[in-house]
Amino acid sequence: MDELNKTKLLDHLSFPDDLKDLSIEDLELLASEIRTRLLEIGNLCGGHLASNLGVVEITLVLHTLFNSPTDKFAWDTSHQTYVHKMLTGRLNQMFSIRQEGGLSGFTNIFESEHDSFGAGHASTALSAALGFAHSRELLNQDHKVVAIIGDASLSGGMSFEALNNIERLNSNFICILNDNNMAISKPVGNMSTYMTKIRTSPLYDQAKKILEQFLTTIPQGGSLKRKIEKGLDHLRDLLVDQKFGVMFEEFGFQYIGPIDGHDISMLMAALRYAEHYDGPVLIHAITQKGKGHGPAESDPIKYHGVSPKKAVSLPESKEPKQKVITNSEFFGNTMIDICNQQSDVVVVTPAMIGGSGLTQFAAVHPNKLFDVGIAEEHAVTFVAGLARTGIKPVLAIYSTFLQRGYDQLIHDVCIQNLPVVFALDRAGFAGEDGVTHHGLFDYAYMLPIPNMTILAPKDANEIKTMMHWALNQKSPISLRYPKGAIIERTDISIETQFDGSAELMFQSTQSDSYDISIIAVGSMAWDAYDAAQELRVKGYHVNVINLRSVKPLDRKTLDPFIQASKHILVVEEGSQISGCFSYLIQTYKDSNKLTGQWHFLGVPDQFYDHGKIPSLRKQCQLDKDGIVAFITSLLNTCDSSQVINQVVL
Repeated sequence: MDELNKTKLLDHLSFPDDLKDLSIEDLELLASEIRTRLLEIGNLCGGHLASNLGVVEITLVLHTLFNSPTDKFAWDTSHQTYVHKMLTGRLNQMFSIRQEGGLSGFTNIFESEHDSFGAGHASTALSAALGFAHSRELLNQDHKVVAIIGDASLSGGMSFEALNNIERLNSNFICILNDNNMAISKPVGNMSTYMTKIRTSPLYDQAKKILEQFLTTIPQGGSLKRKIEKGLDHLRDLLVDQKFGVMFEEFGFQYIGPIDGHDISMLMAALRYAEHYDGPVLIHAITQKGKGHGPAESDPIKYHGVSPKKAVSLPESKEPKQKVITNSEFFGNTMIDICNQQSDVVVVTPAMIGGSGLTQFAAVHPNKLFDVGIAEEHAVTFVAGLARTGIKPVLAIYSTFLQRGYDQLIHDVCIQNLPVVFALDRAGFAGEDGVTHHGLFDYAYMLPIPNMTILAPKDANEIKTMMHWALNQKSPISLRYPKGAIIERTDISIETQFDGSAELMFQSTQSDSYDISIIAVGSMAWDAYDAAQELRVKGYHVNVINLRSVKPLDRKTLDPFIQASKHILVVEEGSQISGCFSYLIQTYKDSNKLTGQWHFLGVPDQFYDHGKIPSLRKQCQLDKDGIVAFITSLLNTCDSSQVINQVVL
């Protein structure tokens, strides 16, 4: 691409083997070139910027010393693997990252043999890497296994479950702790660097083993050995901030650090020591999120994920831009208003304050916000405890992340019928974040649970009215809304209150018999409404019902239209299997009122990669044009038994 900066090294590299003969000075130059390229990628494509700027040296050293794909790397969450992708044959594809048909923004085993394990959710790396290591032992193989995990991901319970199993491992295992906000511990002066150099020296390790062997040959040598080691440990703790290291050593790791995660020589020394150590080693590397780009260094949260043309400072346009409010931000503003009025309402989120639109809420109501970290299981049981004692909790969580707390959802919330509101963000397609982040299964996993009420607002106004209603109920409520900008339309009258009923959005002028009634769920309601307008012009008698309450169903509104319609079409942005369509069919079958021919438009039984949300919906006919085309084909087909996606009664 003409607009790219020319590089001395980067554009001449294809695979990790090309790094093996580079000097430290070359690697430092390459690190600078990579950071420039990351900014160019972020500027044109968007994506995760600050995290990738922070792991440049770590990634370079890993691929210089080790031999991917023979050696296995497990990247936690894996949003920080852009440099890894550049160095493993994908440099020329980087400008397709997160674009439809292009590279994934995360590791993907189907994309490259160098991606040892796919990810997208946090705290999985240690468990996967342990699986690699034990498999290596069982198969008598000889390669290295490295887990790369951030300090935030380390807070997840799954990481600690993996740590608790480290002691069973009897072979080399390397974990790099990428501490990018100094939250855990800091190096203390030159002594920390000096002690780390000593501990990573093969001579030191060898001398220690000789001392151990000598002490076991003399009377009471074992006791003396323990006393000497204890004394050395106390001395080390005085000289270096090792409180976190002690914890890892209790888990069975040899702890190295903290070290400067941007010092290539230091990283080389630590990893050379680690690769020859007979057992698990943890290297604690301090890095700066956003390294090398001033704005990202100053505000790594803002630059964690960027939109195209936002990564690098651009001249300000003189034309004032109207701010686009997202559903997440609208939810956060709604919670500010509610908490201004109700002292017993709190919001809980698992490390997603910004993503869930709660930044302003945190500023206005800091004492009413609980960020529990990457701990979805804990979050669900935590809100259950709050609800049990009289507080009204709202758990703001992505649909895909609530999957991690499913047992707690059933066991701790729904069995006890506790009044918890689950605000499910990113319900439906999640766009460029792709397959690991799409929220396509919450209808399927929520519907079977007794006591759970499921709400699907069609727009911003219904998010607000449903949230107010939900906080006055005495049982669990799930309220799902999509990623993207809010919808504010005045085509139909705006209701100021929600009472649990469905809404007749569009009614045919014919009152006794209808060609088709569309039951539209949540994000699909306005597309169905627009489709009905077009179908009316074509002469079809169409109704559109905005379901709103998926469970329980508003049979009083639904029944008359279902009984008077030749066809019923359910449109939902969720899995076709076990979703709203299945629930409606089962409900009407059980009550002996299953009449007419039923059809569905939803997400087929497959995983969908990343892409623009409108494009992903279009692939499933989940837009106005798709609905019009489906219904036109259906009603024009003489032999309707040949039409796909239907149930013929």
